[in-house]
Amino acid sequence: MSELDFSKSEIVQKSCQRCGKIFGCGAALNSCECFSVNLSPEILKQLQTIYGDCLCVPCLKHLSGKPN
Repeated sequence: MSELDFSKSEIVQKSCQRCGKIFGCGAALNSCECFSVNLSPEILKQLQTIYGDCLCVPCLKHLSGKPN
């Protein structure tokens, strides 16, 4: 993942709910890196049930069955 400037108010520093890695979430900017990960509706529903917040891109790719 590229380095992010967490000082921008729209980028939120988060901890992945699965692995604990710190990452920058740009969802408020409509430009979060996670938007590039395609998840099936079934997997998405499971993740929403299990985790209360965001997961990092490597975890999302792992869970989607696609390589990093």
